[in-house]
This record gives sequence, structure tokens and C-alpha cells, in this order.
Amino acid sequence: MSESLRLPFYDPKLVRTEITNAVMYPESVKQLLIDERVIEAAYRGNLTLAMIRPNVGPEANLRGLSDESCAELVEEMIEGLGVVAKFSFTFTEDVVEEFYSGSPQATMEQNVPQDSSRFESRWPEFIEFMASGPTTVLLLFSPNGDAIERWREHLGHWNIEKYRDPATIRGSLGVDIFNNLVHGSDSPDSVVRELGLIRRALEG
Repeated sequence: MSESLRLPFYDPKLVRTEITNAVMYPESVKQLLIDERVIEAAYRGNLTLAMIRPNVGPEANLRGLSDESCAELVEEMIEGLGVVAKFSFTFTEDVVEEFYSGSPQATMEQNVPQDSSRFESRWPEFIEFMASGPTTVLLLFSPNGDAIERWREHLGHWNIEKYRDPATIRGSLGVDIFNNLVHGSDSPDSVVRELGLIRRALEG
């Protein structure tokens, strides 16, 4: 991979407030997602994928913050992990479907949607939601090989209605399970797989 890609990675044109459906993602961010340094760090356990989901604004967080302010607060709550890269993008529906296939899909197919007039289950509603606005990607680093575990401790349980821990991001900010604000990969293989899918979304 090209050594010209600088880490940490940040592009001011790819901040959450600047992402639209018409944005053309630069090659640098696409390259980042397959950079050998990123992949190797993921397999060593030194790097994990964190995402701040779309539309985390007033109705989705307990403090009534705007989408931008809530996303910024989530970042401020990260402790003990360095940020290797940060950018925002918009999912395509086909990539959402593949990204969350398996257990998440099976669970949501059994769940009642918020809008039962339009959806038969939570799954198609979730796909539409995830593609409805900018998602912020953070690649988080720990030199101790525990990046995944550290970030998932920050997250808290996905079902905040049953397992709300106010010491976690979801537990302190999330309103309900329909938008639990954040995502974290669960294994090195998942990190690499999910980065590849995000790259596919960037291709349009």
C-alpha cells in the first residue's frame, strides 16, 4: 500500500455536517480502509472500528442535543483509545443489508417496527434508517491489543431498555433501542470485513 497515506487520517471535507448524497469520496479515504498498516493493526487487536450512527439528534439522545453536538459528545466520552482516523459517509442500503446480516438481521426481523404502517418488521426500517444520513467512522487504537474490548466497554449493551448502564455511551445518552447511537466491531475479522463494506459504500 502507498506510504503516502498519512496516519492519523483526517479530511475536513468529510466531517459529518458536510456529507451529502452528492459527495465524491477522495481516493485517500478509500485507500485508508485497505491500508496494510490498518489491517495489520486490526488483526493484532490494536485497532477497532467505531461508528456514530445517523440522526443522533434531539429525539435520539436524552440531552436533546443536535445531531452534531451529540456526535461530538460521543467522541469526548472516549477514554484510553487514540483516534487513528475519522471521517463521515452515508451508507447505501445494500451495504447496510450486508453489514448487519446474520444475527442482527435475524433479531430485527422478529422485532416490531416503529412505523408499522410502512414496515412489517424492524429490519427494513433499520436499513432505511442507516442509509438516511451521515455516519461517522472512528478508527480507535490501543497499543495493548485490547482496542475492541475497550470500545465495547464504552458502548454499553445494545438493548438499553433492559440493560441500561449510565456509565456507558448508550446508557447515558440513548433513548431506546431503535437508535442506540453507536456501533462497535466484535472481532478483528469483523473490523476488516466492515472496513471493506464501508469502502464499497464509498464507491456508491
